Amino acid sequence: MSANKIDISTVCEMFEKLSNKLDKQATDKSVEPIQVDLAAIKAMTERFEQVIEEVRKPAHVEYHHRHTIDITSSKVFLSLVIMVLVILGLSYAIGEQRKTINQYNNNDLKYRYIKMHGKADEKSIYRLERQLRYGDSIKIIRSQVEQYEELLREQAERIERAKANDKEMNELQRKVENAKGK
Repeated sequence: MSANKIDISTVCEMFEKLSNKLDKQATDKSVEPIQVDLAAIKAMTERFEQVIEEVRKPAHVEYHHRHTIDITSSKVFLSLVIMVLVILGLSYAIGEQRKTINQYNNNDLKYRYIKMHGKADEKSIYRLERQLRYGDSIKIIRSQVEQYEELLREQAERIERAKANDKEMNELQRKVENAKGK
């Protein structure tokens, strides 16, 4: 027998014994003390307490969830088709934006290259267009333009420093002349 089920046969036997003794007392009409087996009652009480404790314990039940997408429903199928179309449309838009951005980058590089050479005749533009078709050439042209721009920045800084030094020198000379004049 399992622990959850109680052995009812022993309980029934005890009640039968009690019932028989009560019947005998009713027929004898004499009062005799009844001797009850307390050990059996204590054992049954302990069993009942154990069963009650087991019943009070929460039962651990595992749940297994299964999710399915049933495309036989027209709403679900239509939603899936619309989502796929939106994703494809957005992917196309992103691709077109990348092309536009690359074209802007190439045009910027062309402008900076022409500015570096200081002239824009037909042959140089044609040669530049041909060179921009190759990835290695683009890297070389970009590095040349960046070097040129860095040199221009350094030269502009030197000129600014020279102007600041000239101002400072002129100011110091005025102070020296003022000091001599006093």
